[in-house]
Amino acid sequence: MKSKEPLKVCLITPHYPPEFGWYGQGRDAMELAEELHARGCHVEVIACAEKLTPGETWQDGIKVIRTDWRSKGSENGLVAHSLPQARVLMNINLSAWHAYLQSARTSEFDIVDVAGFSAESLIPAIMSDCPVVASVYDNPPAFLSREMELIGDSGFKFEKLISASLATLSSKCVSGVSTIGAEKIQGDHFEKRNYSLDTQAFSPEGPSAIDTKGRPALLIHSSIQSDKYKTLVSEIVSRVKKEIPDLWLTVVAHDIFSESSESEMKAALAQSGIECDMVINHVMARLLMPGLWRSSLCGLILDWEVMAPYAVLEPLACGKPVVAENQSAAVGYLSGKEFVRQPSDFNVDDVASILIQMIKDETLRTRLGNESRNYILANHCRKSNADRIVIAYEKAIEKFKAKGRHEKIERIEKVLDQIKSIAQGLDQWLYDLLFVRSFRFRVSHWLKKFRKNQPAGRR
Repeated sequence: MKSKEPLKVCLITPHYPPEFGWYGQGRDAMELAEELHARGCHVEVIACAEKLTPGETWQDGIKVIRTDWRSKGSENGLVAHSLPQARVLMNINLSAWHAYLQSARTSEFDIVDVAGFSAESLIPAIMSDCPVVASVYDNPPAFLSREMELIGDSGFKFEKLISASLATLSSKCVSGVSTIGAEKIQGDHFEKRNYSLDTQAFSPEGPSAIDTKGRPALLIHSSIQSDKYKTLVSEIVSRVKKEIPDLWLTVVAHDIFSESSESEMKAALAQSGIECDMVINHVMARLLMPGLWRSSLCGLILDWEVMAPYAVLEPLACGKPVVAENQSAAVGYLSGKEFVRQPSDFNVDDVASILIQMIKDETLRTRLGNESRNYILANHCRKSNADRIVIAYEKAIEKFKAKGRHEKIERIEKVLDQIKSIAQGLDQWLYDLLFVRSFRFRVSHWLKKFRKNQPAGRR
């Protein structure tokens, strides 16, 4: 089945590059948006703003609306003190809902695709103008996880109830689900797919970014400011250079952020024993990464949680085998692949030995490179993923048109049931809050227990 007209798609995602980096869920949303746009679809993206000014911008012909999710109101309010994490989630949802309603005034969407980690789907689904589908990822957005860690847990059960309820509300509202790296989901199941990558831009064919002057080249992608990784890189490189003295070393660091600091960092690394030919910060190098990988024989990926999974997918798409730090290798669908070496005991000698073998053995390197490229084409090609997603969109649209009034009422009833459970939890939260904060309330609590001749204890 083919659409008569190009689809009008609204993507609601917490993260869209360049905000919060070029990795994770935001990068996947960007790959999908760009592929849909290339096919003639009208695409609008709603995402959180961080460093950029909230408002409407255009990126590569795609309308991107960035929301001010940090407008939290008073820092001294009751919710701010007692439900700080739930407050962040609600602010993200409210800012996304508001942006969607504003966009819906001028755009009649055929489909809304939300990153289903919270309740972003609630308002678009209640409007019932078009079907809403969810893209469920294996992990929450990295920036949100960092925010939650900084805030900390309030200790109230009600906060956990709100967080869980928001995710449940989202699952009850959507017409279908597409999972990315996630094994288990709730709701109807469209399909399971992996993160998408532009396999035309990232490919073995194309220009190199560096003239290595015929020297064997190794690319290390890592944080480099911390003493831990500075020492680790120094020890690994020194061992590799004992076997390969003319090694060309390029370091792409994701914790330096300006061109001026690159030359300073190169000198600082030299003092730490890391004689490298180039140091590049990954933000500046993003468009250079295909050429950088083509210039290298293989790669070493360290400290890559915040860059998962693209820090590894990019070299593989360029046909370059890599060694990845095993403690960061949480991407399950890459485990067991020979072209991604992940030593169970990530020690310097083993890593250096694997890198030396890859650099010296051209036959092995070629085989692993071909396997890695074929794996990416079979699992992470954004064109193939978009083909399946468009078909899922069209099925959801047809299913939505066929839905009767009774089915829509049932869906809203499910949402109301979930809201009732939140209201019940609100009563317990207020009781717990007053018990903790108010001496007068605690005295009243114990007096009532005593008068009723009940065992003392909180409800």
